[in-house]
Amino acid sequence: MRFLLIGPLPEPINGCSYANAVLLRRAREEGHDFRAIDTSTPTISGKQGARFSLRKALAFLGTYRHLPRVLRADAVYLTPGQTFFGLMKYAPFILLARWSRRPYVIHLHGNHLGRHYAELPGLRKRLFHGCVSHAAAGIVLSESLRGNFKNLLPGERVFVVENFAGDDLFTDTAAAGKPTDRLEILYLSNLMREKGILDLLDALAVLKREKVDFRARIAGHIEKGLEAEVRKRLDALMPEAVYVGAVAGDRKRRLLAGANVFALPTYYAMEGQPISLLEGLATGNIIVTTAHAGIPDIVDASHGHVIEARNPAALAATLRKISAHLPDEVDRFSRHNRDYAAARFTERSFAGRVVAVLRQAAERPAGETSRRTA
Repeated sequence: MRFLLIGPLPEPINGCSYANAVLLRRAREEGHDFRAIDTSTPTISGKQGARFSLRKALAFLGTYRHLPRVLRADAVYLTPGQTFFGLMKYAPFILLARWSRRPYVIHLHGNHLGRHYAELPGLRKRLFHGCVSHAAAGIVLSESLRGNFKNLLPGERVFVVENFAGDDLFTDTAAAGKPTDRLEILYLSNLMREKGILDLLDALAVLKREKVDFRARIAGHIEKGLEAEVRKRLDALMPEAVYVGAVAGDRKRRLLAGANVFALPTYYAMEGQPISLLEGLATGNIIVTTAHAGIPDIVDASHGHVIEARNPAALAATLRKISAHLPDEVDRFSRHNRDYAAARFTERSFAGRVVAVLRQAAERPAGETSRRTA
């Protein structure tokens, strides 16, 4: 079968673009005919997709020259944005797929689409509904995110495909013993206000004042407009905390392997199931995160510490507690988290389940509903 992916690919790298790249690679390695149309735009912003951007719209226009590829596909796989403008950019591909009776599947990498749809007025709501409701299937990242397709797709056409940690993280090096002499904290995500980066830096400032022994590495692209605030806090935290920029490959593996605490105090409105959390689990780190979006479906108290969002004091208290009992904390969580991730969050499982949904969509006669599980 011939499949066509329409969505962002690195660069820039984020959860969606990384997942798309891994899906393409793994599916092709398994012998599937999988082509792609890259829809990437470079902006890193907490308001990504929420407002119309003429610059981004003009940059996106170039992708429409690839519209004829839809006609050569047996099924089309889309990873659009979660807002009206984020979805409407994909409307020409969707309309052509509908006209040519090519089944299309919408994979939602977040938890904002349903809420946004409910708030849309009049014509925008009808256009939004028309694009989503004719999909052969919708994919969400975890069970609690199914509601994003409420009033858009029937439940039997919504599938759960959980994210993954990269195969390169399930290695002997990554599984090596974690340091127990001091906190080695890693933040690995885009540095966005709603991802909790300022809360983490404020919590680290408390630890520094209290002379808690720690080292922190902060990795990722900085949100547009936030750099001054981030740099100011980091300057005050040096040398204990260091910004290392965006990382990938060996550098990312070394950071994950060298840490013992993975911190992501997110409350990002469009958050779904952060791949970086799964990477933290796969490399045996103690997880410190929030009960936000789809995170409770994959992380609970058996994997680390789930704290209140937007609460630097609570975050500092949690890190202080981990520091005071670090050998016991490492012993309790490290091996357990590695084994848990290896059993559940692999590239092979992710790609295989996506392909299964696409095959089912392509093989199903028009009008026939699909099964509930992938």
